[in-house]
Amino acid sequence: MPCDRRQLFRKLALAGSASCVAVTAVRRSTAALPAAAPRAGILLQIYFQVAPARTAEFEKMFAESYVPALRKQVGYRRANLLRLYPSRAAKEIEATPTEYNYQMELVFDSEPNRQKWVASKEHAVAWPLAMGLAEKFTWRGYDLVTRDQRTP
Repeated sequence: MPCDRRQLFRKLALAGSASCVAVTAVRRSTAALPAAAPRAGILLQIYFQVAPARTAEFEKMFAESYVPALRKQVGYRRANLLRLYPSRAAKEIEATPTEYNYQMELVFDSEPNRQKWVASKEHAVAWPLAMGLAEKFTWRGYDLVTRDQRTP
């Protein structure tokens, strides 16, 4: 059945629309299926009270000693070092007072792998450095329930 160029484009457009409808229908039907939840992991928060005269040394220790030691560990995902806002800024946002001015966040894929880190030779070097720079410290552990999917 012969057709001119205009008819050919109309037929291709109709075929393309039909494909699009079919793909959309498949996407909608699979979107209703529950996705397997990725393992979110665990988070250990360690709070430190560091004297003002030692804060630069503490930050340098984290970047140059602690993080490189963590990166060698099985199941390690990421770490953050957080510094508390200055008191003026904390007052402006009505933050709850705390005696701790730093917080480390260590994320692992599982608690058993975090415990392997604690038993590692790297931890035996890194942890005493952190403790030695702090006047006081404490920690809490959490199961990661979910995370912002935009975050790598």
